[in-house]
Amino acid sequence: SRLAQGLRTAHELLPCLLRPSPVALASRSAAMRLLSLIIYRWKEGEDPIELCVNSDMSGFSFIQRRFVLEHIRFHSRFIVGRTALGRRSSIDFEQNLGKCHTWVHPAGIGAAVLVDREYPTRVAFSLLSESVRIFLEAQAGVWENLDTDAAISCPQIKAMFQQYQDPSEADKLTKIENDLEEVKGTVARSLDELLRRGESLEQLMRKSGDLSKAAIEFHRTAKQNNQCCKLY
Repeated sequence: SRLAQGLRTAHELLPCLLRPSPVALASRSAAMRLLSLIIYRWKEGEDPIELCVNSDMSGFSFIQRRFVLEHIRFHSRFIVGRTALGRRSSIDFEQNLGKCHTWVHPAGIGAAVLVDREYPTRVAFSLLSESVRIFLEAQAGVWENLDTDAAISCPQIKAMFQQYQDPSEADKLTKIENDLEEVKGTVARSLDELLRRGESLEQLMRKSGDLSKAAIEFHRTAKQNNQCCKLY
């Protein structure tokens, strides 16, 4: 019967619907979501050192949160590491599911925000600029010589991260202009364009300290089910 066929189809799709890709999960959340803001110490030729993490995992189930945050930290560190000193970049994730905006300040501080596809680019870059400015002022002498990841507390940045969850409110708070200078000259690329000759994202994931074996398996399984994930 038609009902039985529908039940069989739902049963076949269920494993995929329960295991979407980490980035694809962002597209299921409410419009204009700001998922993370991470600040790094940046140095040419080295992996960025994580200094300050702010994230909003409220749109995900308790089980998903750990894996999603691990992948956010991996992608943010990777993209900041491939952003040149003094440059800004916007990386589109596959299937137009979200973006990672980055900026590396000339002082050697890098920052990344991961947002969904609806979040305004100019607001994201305003958050990057303001958070880096605040961090440099509030944490002078704290981060410069760190060579391992740290968890530096910065209440001002945490409060700003919460304010920027609503882009319209951020507009009012900061009087962001449509032709924001920070957006001009931004390099827009795909994730694949950041890979060097002979590299693959899966290879980098296996080498990364940001990802547990379970998170890597989570990504591998989701990738196998990619066709199903397009359905929603």
